[in-house]
Amino acid sequence: MAAYAPIRPAMRRTAAEALAFLQPGRALPVDPVLPRGEGRTVLVLPVTGRGDAHAAPMRAALGALGYQAFGWTLGINVGPTPRLLAGLDGRLAALHAAHGALDVVGLSLGGVFARLLAHRHPGKVRQVATICSPFRDTVDSAFLPVRPFLRVWRTPNLLDLAAKAAQPLPVPGTFVFSRNDGIVAWRSCVEPSQPEDCFEIDGPHVTMARDPDVLAILARRLARDLSG
Repeated sequence: MAAYAPIRPAMRRTAAEALAFLQPGRALPVDPVLPRGEGRTVLVLPVTGRGDAHAAPMRAALGALGYQAFGWTLGINVGPTPRLLAGLDGRLAALHAAHGALDVVGLSLGGVFARLLAHRHPGKVRQVATICSPFRDTVDSAFLPVRPFLRVWRTPNLLDLAAKAAQPLPVPGTFVFSRNDGIVAWRSCVEPSQPEDCFEIDGPHVTMARDPDVLAILARRLARDLSG
C-alpha cells in the first residue's frame, strides 16, 4: 500500500455500483459472537447526498451489539459547508457532555468529517473508523471530477480542510476500503503508515451501511482495549 496515486475507479466498477444501488435495502444481520459494546457511545456520520436514514441499518446493528449509536441530526450530507461543520462540532460537544469521549464512524465523506472532528477535538474523540472514505487526495478521488467545482463552493479554505483531514490522526484509527469501490479511489481510503489498521472488504461502495463484513470489522475494532 506504499505506492499511491488517486486513480479514479474504472467505469465498470461505477456501473456495478449503480446496479447495487438499485437492490432493495435490508436489515444488517448481527452475528451473536461479535464483541459487545458495553454501552459506549458511537456517532455515525452519513455518506454524501444522504442523511441519518441511510446509516440506520448500521446504527441499529451497533445498538444490537450494546452501543449507544447516534446520528448526526444535520440532514443531508452536502459536503463541508460552514453550517454542517459548525453543526457537527456542536453535536460532538453535546454527546461528549452527556457521555464522555466517543467513537466516531464515518461512511464515505462522513469519514472525512470524522477525521476533521478528531483533529479539531482530540479530547472528545476516543477513536475514528472510516468506511470507504477518501481522506487522502479527497478532491481528486471521486469517480467524477470535483476540482472544477471548487471555485464556486462556498466553504472557505476547502483545500486546507482536505489537507487537514489527510494528516495522521491524533487518536487510534480504523480504515476500511474495497478494491471493488466504483465511487472513490480505494487507495485514497487507506493509511499507508498504519497497514495494521487497514481492512479490506469485497463489497461495493453503496452498500457499506448494510455490509456484514463492515459490521464485523467495526465490532472488533470498537471493542478493543485502547488503554495502552
